[in-house]
Order: sequence, then structure tokens, then C-alpha cells
Amino acid sequence: MEQQEHNTVVPMLVGLPTATAHDVALDAQVLAVDTDPAHTPTEAGVVTAQQPRPGITVEPGHRVLIWVSKPGGEGGGGGGGNKPAPTKPTPLSPAGAK
Repeated sequence: MEQQEHNTVVPMLVGLPTATAHDVALDAQVLAVDTDPAHTPTEAGVVTAQQPRPGITVEPGHRVLIWVSKPGGEGGGGGGGNKPAPTKPTPLSPAGAK
């Protein structure tokens, strides 16, 4: 009698809060592992990337690397703010105007 392989599918973790991502991963029989060893599953943050990508078939217990955004601006670049686009300079004198 042949033994059947039991595989599982990697779930979508990107966009989920960290704690939820770990729960979803466990429900899918995989282990979400943060790439930052100092970050714990109970800390606030949102999953911004994962490897392997969702939909890949893996063996149960497979590790899924996750990248987590940290609250408070740690580890991210600035968004540039909401400054309006600069306007054209206005000439100081009519010289050159036609």
C-alpha cells in the first residue's frame, strides 16, 4: 500500500496584522517566520512581503518568511508628505514677455 503525500498550500499573508498572519499560517499547516529575529508575533505590525508566494504547494511545517512593517516609522522610507506640486515661477519684470 502506497503512502500518500500530504501537502498544503501557502496562504496569502501580505496585508495581515502580524498576529493574524501567524494564526493563518498555522491553520494552513505552515510556519510564518519573521525575517527580523527581534520581532515577536505579538508585536504590532503588518506583513508587507512573504516568501514563498501564496498558492505554492509545500509540505506541512514548511517555513514561510515574512517581512513586517514596524509601527512608528521604523524601517521604512518617508512617503514625501502632502506638499502641493510647485508652480511655475512668475517673472519679476516684463522683460522677455511678448
